[in-house]
Amino acid sequence: MQSPLLKAHRTMSSVMSEPSRSDRVHRQIIDSLDEVVFQLDTQGVWTFLNPAWTALTGYRPEESVGHSFLDSVHPKDREAHQQLFQEVLKQPPARQRFEGRYLSRDGGERWVEMVARPLRGEDGSVQGLCGTLTDVSERRRTHDALSQRERYLGALVEMQQRLLVAQQGEESYKGVLGPIGQATGASRVYVFILHRDEAGKVLVSQRAEWCAPGISPEIDNPSLQNLPMEPAFSRWVEQLSRGEKIAALVKDLPDAERALLEQQDVKSVLVLPLRVNDVLAGFIGFDNCVEARPWAQLEVDLLSAAAGAISLELEHRQFESALRERETRYRQLAENASDIQYRYRLENPRSFLFVSRVVSDRLGYSPEEHYADPELWHKRIHPGDLPALTQLLESPQSVSNKPVVLRFTCRDGRTRWLEHTVAPVLNGNGRPVSVEGIARDITDRREVEEALKMSEASFRILLEGVTDAAAIQRDGRIVYANMALVTTLGFDRPDQLVGRALMRFVEDDLEEVPGPPPDPSGIKGMITGERRLVRRDGKTRVAELVSLPLLFDGAPAVVSIARDVTEQRQLQARLTLADRLASVGTLAAGIAHEINNPLAFVISNLSFLSEEMRRSQLSLEGSQSSNAASGTGPKLRQRAELDLAEWQEVLSEAYEGAERVRQIVRQLKTFSRPDEERLSPVDIHQVLDSVVMMAANEIRHRAQLHRDYASVPMVMANEGRLCQVFLNLVVNAAQAIPEGDAQRHSIRLVTRRLDPGRVLIEVQDSGSGIPREALGRIFDPFFTTKPVGVGTGLGLSICHGIITNLGGEISADSEMGKGSTFRVILPSLEPRTRTRAHAALPAAQPATQRKGRVLVVDDEPGVGKVLRRILKEHEVEVASGGRQALERLQREPDFFDAVLCDVMMPDLGGKDLYEAVRRTQSGLERRFIFVSGGAFTTNAREFLEAIPNPKLEKPFNEPALRQIVQDLVSRGPSSR
Repeated sequence: MQSPLLKAHRTMSSVMSEPSRSDRVHRQIIDSLDEVVFQLDTQGVWTFLNPAWTALTGYRPEESVGHSFLDSVHPKDREAHQQLFQEVLKQPPARQRFEGRYLSRDGGERWVEMVARPLRGEDGSVQGLCGTLTDVSERRRTHDALSQRERYLGALVEMQQRLLVAQQGEESYKGVLGPIGQATGASRVYVFILHRDEAGKVLVSQRAEWCAPGISPEIDNPSLQNLPMEPAFSRWVEQLSRGEKIAALVKDLPDAERALLEQQDVKSVLVLPLRVNDVLAGFIGFDNCVEARPWAQLEVDLLSAAAGAISLELEHRQFESALRERETRYRQLAENASDIQYRYRLENPRSFLFVSRVVSDRLGYSPEEHYADPELWHKRIHPGDLPALTQLLESPQSVSNKPVVLRFTCRDGRTRWLEHTVAPVLNGNGRPVSVEGIARDITDRREVEEALKMSEASFRILLEGVTDAAAIQRDGRIVYANMALVTTLGFDRPDQLVGRALMRFVEDDLEEVPGPPPDPSGIKGMITGERRLVRRDGKTRVAELVSLPLLFDGAPAVVSIARDVTEQRQLQARLTLADRLASVGTLAAGIAHEINNPLAFVISNLSFLSEEMRRSQLSLEGSQSSNAASGTGPKLRQRAELDLAEWQEVLSEAYEGAERVRQIVRQLKTFSRPDEERLSPVDIHQVLDSVVMMAANEIRHRAQLHRDYASVPMVMANEGRLCQVFLNLVVNAAQAIPEGDAQRHSIRLVTRRLDPGRVLIEVQDSGSGIPREALGRIFDPFFTTKPVGVGTGLGLSICHGIITNLGGEISADSEMGKGSTFRVILPSLEPRTRTRAHAALPAAQPATQRKGRVLVVDDEPGVGKVLRRILKEHEVEVASGGRQALERLQREPDFFDAVLCDVMMPDLGGKDLYEAVRRTQSGLERRFIFVSGGAFTTNAREFLEAIPNPKLEKPFNEPALRQIVQDLVSRGPSSR
C-alpha cells in the first residue's frame, strides 16, 4: 500500500512541474525530526519510516520497511502491542499513546513512547496507522533513579532510628542489617569481627547476619567461626586495612577465596571495612546469590553509611554532577515525540508561521487555532510566566540556547510545564525576523520533582514529630531545625537557628574532656558522641548526638539528632555524690580520731606553757629583792633561760600538732569538694598518700601498710575523682581484713610504669577474698558482697565509670582466704620530674618597707584580731561586716592600700561588696584580697574563679599573707 505522504507528494508532482516550496519544507521537517515518523498497514507492516529510525534502532528504514512492526518490539511487550494495534483498527480513536521496549541492532533495548492515529483512505476507511516513536529510555532511568534514591533515603532514616533506640552493646548493629539488605536487594548481609588467637594469629568470626527469603542462613556454619584470614584471605586483610572495598564476581576471585564463597552459592560479593580508631576491626559484606552482577555505586554508598567509615560527600557531589550532565545531554539529544516545534514571526503582523500537530495533544488547541490567534499563548500562559514568554517571543537572542520553562493552561484546565529552547532566524542584515523553537512537555518530570519535595516535606514532618532535637546542616550551617532543638537551645523560632553553625553551640574541648574523637569523614557538620550543648542563656545541656549524610532539597546535607541526657547524667552525678558522702560517713570516726590525737598534745602543751609562765612570773616577783641582796641573780637568769628553751620546745610541738590538723582538714576538703570535671596533671603518689592519711584509722587496727612506689610519670586526671577511687579501694581492702591481728595482715600499694604512656597502680590486701562466682559482677551497679546495711553496691561501679571515662582500665583478682588485688591502669603524660606542692617561702624582704593601710572585713572578731597581729607592721583597721566596710570605703576610697575581705558574711557578702565598689569606685576592687574557710556556695565559688584577685584559705599561711599585702602596699593607692 502506498504511503499517503508519498501519494500526496506524487499527486502534487503531477499537478506542478516541480515540488512547491511548502512541500519541500514539510519533507525537510519530517526528515529532520528527532522522533521517528512511521506508517503501518492493516497487517502491522512498516510502510514508511523516516531517518530517525536509524538513530533509535540502528537499522536503516529500508531494512525494516516491509517487515512486521512486532519484529522490532521486545518479546515481553509484543502481546500488549499486538492487542493495542488490533483495538485501534477495530475502534479507531482520535489518538492512542502507550510505551514499550524496542530492540536495537546492538542487542540492547530502548523504551519507546508510541503515539498513533488511524490512517484513513479517500473513502474514509482505516488503511493502517501512522504516528511517531520517541525514545524515553533516559526519562525512565531518571524516574527509576529518583525512586531508588527515595528508597535508600528511607532505609537510612530507618537505620538511624534503630541505632538511636538500640540498647548499648557490642552487637547493636544486628537490627540495622535488615533495612539495608532490603533496600539494596542483596541476598545476604553479614558482619565479621577480627580477633587473634593465643599465638597472635588473625582470625575472623561471623557475628550477625540477615538473609532474604529463600536464602539459607550461614550464621551457624562452624567453618565461619575462628576462620584464619591468612594465607587464604591475606589480600582481603591488606586491602581492607587501607580502607578499600572488595567488590567482585566470585568467578573472578582467586581459587582459595572462590572455594569458600561458592560453597554458600555466592555469585557476587561486596565487602567494606569496619574501622575502630582507624584500625581494621572487621568487615560488613553483601552477597548476591541470585545473579552475578556488579554492585552499583549507590549500594556501595548505603553500605558505607551503615559502616560509618566512608565519606559520602564527594560521591554525592559526583553523582549529582553526573546526573546533571546526563540530563543536559538528554535535553540536547533525546528524541521526544511530544516536543512541540513552532516558528513565530516577529515582524508585524505577528503570527505563528508553523506549529506541529502535537500541540493539540499537549495544549488542546490545534495549529489552526494558533494561526488564527497570534496571542493564544499570551492568553493561556500562567500570569507569573507572562514576562518570560514575552522575552522568549520578542527577544529570542537574549535567551538563545537557554531552556525556559513556562506554565500553560490547557483547554481542559490542566496546567502543563513546557520547556522552551529557541533560536532567532536572521535576515540578510542580521536582524531577527522570526523565532524557531521546540517546546518539550516536562510535566511528568516536574510532578516527580514535586513528589520528591512532598517526600522531603514528609521527612520534615517526621523530624518535627520526633521528641529528640534534630537539625539538618549544609556546609556546616543549619538549614532546618525542629522545635525540639529550638526549645533545647533556648530559642523561640526555628528561623533564629537557620544559618548558624551547630558547632557554635557545642562546648566540649576534646583536649581536656575524654570522649569520642572528631568524626573522620570530613563532612562539615558531622557531630557524634556525647557533647555539651550551650543554650542561648549560657546554661548547658548534655546530649548524645548522631549524624548521617543525606540528600535534602536535592543537595548533600547532614542530619544530626540529639538526645537530651542531662537528667540522666545529673542522676549519675547524684549517685556518685551519694556514694562519696557514704564513704565520708564511714571515715568520719577515723578522721575525728586523727584530728583529736594532735589536738590532745597541742592543748596539753599550751596548758602547760600557760601554767609554767604564771608560776615563773610569781616566783620572779616574790624573790626579786632577796635575790638581788644575796647575789643569786645570775642563777635565776640561767634558770629563766632554761625555762625559755623548754617553752620554745613546747611551742614547736604545739605548732607541729596544729600543722598536722591543717593537713588532715586539707585532705578532707580535697575529697569532699563539689564534683568537677576539670583535668590536670596529677601526681599519683601524692593522691595515694592523701588517701592513706584519710583512711589511717581504718587501716591501723587491721593491717600493716606498705608502699612499693616506682618512678612513674604524672597522669592527666581529676585529683578529687582519683581520691574517691583509691579511697574506696583502700577502705574496701581494710574492711576485708578482720580487726585484732594487724601484725599478720598487710595492705600494699604498688605503682609501676607498664610501658610509655601507661601507669599501673595496685591495691593488694591479705583479707578474706572475693568468691569466684561474684568476681565477675563486682563492678555492676548495686551489687555488693557486704552484709545488708553495709555499703550501697555503687562504690566499685562508680570507680569503674571514673577510670574508664579517663581512658583507663580497672580489674580485680582474688582467691578466697588469701586476699585480693585491684589493678588500675591509667594513661600517663610524658615522663617529667614530679614536684610536690610546697608553700613557697617569701623572698628576703628589704630592710625598709613601706607601712601601709589595710582594711580587714570579717564578721568573726577573732579573725580580725589574728590579722591585726599578723600585719602589725601596717596600720590595720577592722570592719565587722560588709555594709560597715562599704560605708568606710565610700568615705575615703583612696585611703586603703589593701582590703582583706571574707567571702561569706551575713549582712553583705564579699561578692556584693566587690560589685558595689567596682560600680562606684572603679579600680579599688583590684586591691581586694579574698579569704575563706572553704565552706562557700556554688555562686561564691564561681565568683572567685571568675575574678583575678588573690585568694587565701583559713587557717592562714602567714608568710604568704604578708607578702601579698606588702605587694599591694608597695604599689600604693595611686596605682589605681
